Amino acid sequence: MVDFWAFLSILVVFGGALLGALGWFLHRRTKLRVQKERLLAGFHDQLEKSPAVLRAVDFIRGATAKKKLEQLLSPQLELISATETAIKQDLDEFFRILNSISEAVHRTKILSREETEVFSWYFRLLQHHPVISHYFYESGFLDLWDFAQSFLEKDEVEI
Repeated sequence: MVDFWAFLSILVVFGGALLGALGWFLHRRTKLRVQKERLLAGFHDQLEKSPAVLRAVDFIRGATAKKKLEQLLSPQLELISATETAIKQDLDEFFRILNSISEAVHRTKILSREETEVFSWYFRLLQHHPVISHYFYESGFLDLWDFAQSFLEKDEVEI
């Protein structure tokens, strides 16, 4: 009879500890999910609502973008006008946001690749300009370029 009550007491203590640990893990998982949603929403707002990003995307999609990109992203120091300086700053802001997304997937592993699929259009946009690839290699945005390439490779596999 004593062994039964001792066993039951131990079982209750361990069961309570297990339920407490499970509750803590579930709370932590919920908190992490909320933080990820905020991070994704922040990236979305930056890409969709930032005037600098909108101007950069319009510039990249423009017909004369390739020649201008060569001039703006050239590693040689050249005199450029105030308008061109503003465009370069817009491009840098756009690249900075995309680089943050790439780092959240590859370096910090906060986000999964599937969670960032919603931004794939922006990464695919970069693939159409070989000047941008050269700029990324020269400027140290290698993780961003590799991440953008992975979207292109995925499209080739799906077709």
